[in-house]
Amino acid sequence: MATAPDYKNIPHSHRLPVSHREVQRTFTKLSRQSLISLALQWLSKKNRDFCKPYLLSDRTEDADEEEDEDEIYELAQSYEALQELYKQLGGRKGGRREVLDRILEGDWRKGVSMYQLATAEIQYLLDHPHALRWTAKRLTKIPNARSPVTDMEVTNDSDHLPRFQAQTFMSNLARELTPLMKAHYLIIRIKTSPMTILRVYIHDSPYSNEASLAIDTTRTDSAKAVFFIWPNGSPFVYSSLATLTGQVVGDDGRHLRDIVQQAIPKAFSRPSARYQLTSTNFTTKSLEALLTYRGPGKSNAAAGGWSIFQDHSFSQNALDFITTQKGDGHDKTAAADKTHHTNGGPKPGPGRPPKRPLDDKPSSDEAKRRKDVAAGRFGTSAQPNDGQGLERFEVRIDDPFPSSSSSTTTTDQPPQPDAADASLLDSAQPPTRRGRPSALDRTEQDLEEIRNEDGWTPNVRFTFHGAHVFAGIRQLVEEGIVDGELMPGWMTGEAGVTIGAVKGGRVRSKEGVPGV
Repeated sequence: MATAPDYKNIPHSHRLPVSHREVQRTFTKLSRQSLISLALQWLSKKNRDFCKPYLLSDRTEDADEEEDEDEIYELAQSYEALQELYKQLGGRKGGRREVLDRILEGDWRKGVSMYQLATAEIQYLLDHPHALRWTAKRLTKIPNARSPVTDMEVTNDSDHLPRFQAQTFMSNLARELTPLMKAHYLIIRIKTSPMTILRVYIHDSPYSNEASLAIDTTRTDSAKAVFFIWPNGSPFVYSSLATLTGQVVGDDGRHLRDIVQQAIPKAFSRPSARYQLTSTNFTTKSLEALLTYRGPGKSNAAAGGWSIFQDHSFSQNALDFITTQKGDGHDKTAAADKTHHTNGGPKPGPGRPPKRPLDDKPSSDEAKRRKDVAAGRFGTSAQPNDGQGLERFEVRIDDPFPSSSSSTTTTDQPPQPDAADASLLDSAQPPTRRGRPSALDRTEQDLEEIRNEDGWTPNVRFTFHGAHVFAGIRQLVEEGIVDGELMPGWMTGEAGVTIGAVKGGRVRSKEGVPGV
């Protein structure tokens, strides 16, 4: 008898077979300590209803004797005995495979619940914070004609942020998504980091029973889990689609992710306040970088040289900072030299040049000056080992190219591009390419703005790629390869974006959001 489609979500207790592709792919990536920690978490009293292991009391009387003979692991008699066993495994050294086989082939041989799979994927995410690529979105309130317009950046008022109550939010989110798809939801607040993680397992099926979950698809590009992160006290939301590094996500997976992402602001909305997710032009793999640029209290893009004001680098209030008088340092230096001479040191005279210290190099003053310039331009940011590296930074230059005839033109007419400029303009247009369009591609509005300007604007783009882009630029400044005094501000990362359009030396803003 066929089962009719239902309108229920997937509960925590539904199980997947241990041979399922999602189970094998997730559990084989976890370390020994992570597996033991997860097993003890599943065996706690609050999780026993949807993380039931296979105990000795669960064996039926008519069990096959051959199955008993083939058992590798002896069944535990109670939850307490199983907890003690995993504590002993954690207290001694061993390999990861020992714990993995114990979980999948022993204590949970009958299947892994959806809650266990979700916690395993979140544990891997915490163990490897650079495993996924994240995109930062901002939760903004849709303007209402009846309410007064206030500038939240100036007043520092947090009334525009909705109250985050997990139970109410999950109920509203399920109400938005249930007519479109079946899904499993798990929201966890991380104690070690200031953030809350939401995992949505998308089940593209009209059924929500265990039999439909056990059907293993052979498609490798179907990302079934979508992750969202809310930093504490921040208007930003981080979203990621792929569940492992290097996974190719198809159009169906992106479409389902977009559906879930569009439902999040609706779950926060209420009749008197409607919300939406707006782009921040910030994408990275590092969770530490996300918390630095788009974390609690980081909504004003105070990066680069302005970072000294956001991380409290001064011993007192930055607005009360008083510089030292120049004469004080000069007087102290002169007094020290005088004391050195009166204590019997050699006095420099006409026939005795002053001795130079052995460690004094001719370029030490210049190197120190370059480091001071880099410290002034980058502040406390862009350190090589700060764990906040951005691996990619793309910009498009929207400044018009200076005309070669501008110096010889004496009339009031604007300079016209010559034949060489026209040929260069044609060659500057990017060739047609397949695939998704780039975020740096100019829109019709951008092209119309360029046509109305004097001269012509070539399509010039810069892409910086590396483990820590801005730390590399800072090192180039310290080495004298890049002039730190003439360098534009967007090269220090002060705009707080990973993709943007530059005009007049600044990253352009569109509707109050810097970027493109």
